[in-house]
Amino acid sequence: ESVLVLRGLGIQTRSSRGSFWAGFFGSDYYYYQSRWWAWGGWGWGHQTRFIPTEKIRDVLINEAFRGFEVRYYLVVLVEGEEDVVVLFPRLLPRRKIVEAVWRGVRGCLFE
Repeated sequence: ESVLVLRGLGIQTRSSRGSFWAGFFGSDYYYYQSRWWAWGGWGWGHQTRFIPTEKIRDVLINEAFRGFEVRYYLVVLVEGEEDVVVLFPRLLPRRKIVEAVWRGVRGCLFE
């Protein structure tokens, strides 16, 4: 999974097919996330999406609970869309890593 931030242009995301969130929230969530993404790009089973800077409302750290475990994840709020775009949906890095990526993304996008 990857996120490429292009200053002045936007964010490109790449994620593997299927995700933690599909099992966590059910198939409805996976449907809503995947309907906006195009299959292909760098190979079968990957989703890629480009979000222009002018459509990005904010980049946030959110948290979810799974059993007794807290998971932190990075989301992009996109203008005109009800659903958020989850960055690294399969990887779900630890909080310190999520915070470092969040700072870098915001610094590049909103400077």
